[in-house]
Amino acid sequence: MCLRLVDTTGYPRAGPPACKLRLRQDSQNQDLFIFEPMDTISAAAAASPGVSSSFFLDPEGRQTDELQDWLGLAEDLHRAGKPILPLFINGPVKVGYNGLTKSGKSYMLNEVLPAVANTYCSGGSGRQLAGAVLSEPNFLRVNCLGCERSSGSGGFLMSFLLKLKRSAADQQLSAAASTPVPSNRSAAAMADAIQDFMRRLPRDRMNFLLIDEAQSFYLMERPVSGDGLPHGSTLDVTAVLYMRRILKELLLDSPRWVAWAVTGSSMATLWANVAATPTNGFSLIMHHRRLNLSPTVSMDALQVAWKQLKAQAATWNPPLPRDLVWRSPPQIAMLANLCQEWRYSRTASTATELVEQTMTQKLIPEVLADLRMVLQVLGQPPAQLLLLRELLDPLAGVEPAKLPLAFKVLLASFATERDGRLYLDYPLLAQVLQAVTTESGELLDSISAVQSISSKMFRELVDSENFDSYKDLHSLLEDMASALALTPDGLLEADWFIHVLDHLRNSRRSKANFERNYRAQARQDVKVGLRWFHGLLRNILSHGSISEQRQALQVYPSKLAEFHSSGRISEVLTKTYDRPIPRRSKAPGASAAATPRAQSQPRAGPVRPILHLAKRLGRAAVVQPRYLGRM
Repeated sequence: MCLRLVDTTGYPRAGPPACKLRLRQDSQNQDLFIFEPMDTISAAAAASPGVSSSFFLDPEGRQTDELQDWLGLAEDLHRAGKPILPLFINGPVKVGYNGLTKSGKSYMLNEVLPAVANTYCSGGSGRQLAGAVLSEPNFLRVNCLGCERSSGSGGFLMSFLLKLKRSAADQQLSAAASTPVPSNRSAAAMADAIQDFMRRLPRDRMNFLLIDEAQSFYLMERPVSGDGLPHGSTLDVTAVLYMRRILKELLLDSPRWVAWAVTGSSMATLWANVAATPTNGFSLIMHHRRLNLSPTVSMDALQVAWKQLKAQAATWNPPLPRDLVWRSPPQIAMLANLCQEWRYSRTASTATELVEQTMTQKLIPEVLADLRMVLQVLGQPPAQLLLLRELLDPLAGVEPAKLPLAFKVLLASFATERDGRLYLDYPLLAQVLQAVTTESGELLDSISAVQSISSKMFRELVDSENFDSYKDLHSLLEDMASALALTPDGLLEADWFIHVLDHLRNSRRSKANFERNYRAQARQDVKVGLRWFHGLLRNILSHGSISEQRQALQVYPSKLAEFHSSGRISEVLTKTYDRPIPRRSKAPGASAAATPRAQSQPRAGPVRPILHLAKRLGRAAVVQPRYLGRM
């Protein structure tokens, strides 16, 4: 089995599989993995015009560790003759700056998992296999978006079977590709045919069924008519109930040589239906493995990704905008997707336009559709939205027992627990949830009604915590202080400073921390007060309601706003991401694929963006403004 060609953005190209790839750890950065061919045929395919090395960033090796752990379990169950627990590649509701983002689940499913499996099964993972090395695995990919959803469960499953057969034919798995399609198009007959397909796959090796857009199994439609005329379609609840039982049986009762890995673009819908699946026999919500993709990424990792993407796009015309890296939502997959959009789309002439178009024309409509569907499954939409808002509110939180199981599976692994309540420190999701709901807690009916704060100054203020050059930061703060012409005490007594200091969003520890530890220093150095002002302001912009955000921007001093309109802030942010990357190399002489890693521990919450602020300004200037209670 071969992986598909990847183009210069590191994402798969259309066309048949052409090469088998594995992962090689970079010698200068232990978090960076490069896809490389496994044999001479694959090497020739990878050297084709328009194809370059794709990459995968895995800070601390957590994701590759967890994938290898699941592969080890699959191997053990395969040898024991038992069904293999399916792998769900999970990501939170995919939001970025006022919108939905690409979180990398499909890339993990279709590219990273096969490369890790190829490395693992060839003995290159460093894990001692019991007995002989497994034969080269097969990977069968199915994207369920194109499966027929308006012809009942039977019609959908027939479409799914045909896609499986086509994937098998592409790989010359003739026995599976020739699986008969029943003339009886009932759901039961099609489910039996899919089981027949799996039994025809080679039994001397692992066969991975990589299923993308799996939420489609639960989106069965039926037409709505009246007065003899069609009036669109609605969810076919009866078909969905039946599909829950069928998919559970396929996932948990497959032959021992078949392993399922699934993901989707609407994970909330997927988990809501998995949670509602009948629990007789085995409970699907309990009998699976889950790979959780963090909603955040450190600035260091984003910078490494940006360097790789720029190298791959070196010959593009027009070149990538230098400010795209920080105007993009801070996720690697989203940044790569925007790079690809820049190359092929000619509707945007700047990074700002590109991000805004992607959010409003594609991604926000998707999150609206996903939320609407999952709320229909869960029932009581206003109450469920209120719980989700409280989970995202650093001043509220949710009792774990009150969180619906679907939201708990989707989001709890990224949350932290304090004093018996769960808190999801994910400002971007909080912002998009506010953008797509009314003040009364109802979902908006259409994208045209979505509110968003998309000003250049807003984005720069939210991202300005990443200034990490002492020279640039010191110079910027000095010039801001000169423009204001205020004494340290005058700054602390200014209405706009008092507004953000006394704001509700800073009432939990942030204000007390400033008063206790930094006010005295701020009375000596106006730069300390300015740095804290921007840190406190970011708390409001990251966690406040849309009206609170607008009020905060309205009180922002006009003298400081000129630094944004002149491009000074943008220039400093862009330079921050262009700085040299520190090396993170492994121990000399260690094999990249065989380097053992410490057992990764479950994370209590999302990875925090690492702040690299000017140490010579002293601890008074080092704030962590985006996360309340940590200043």
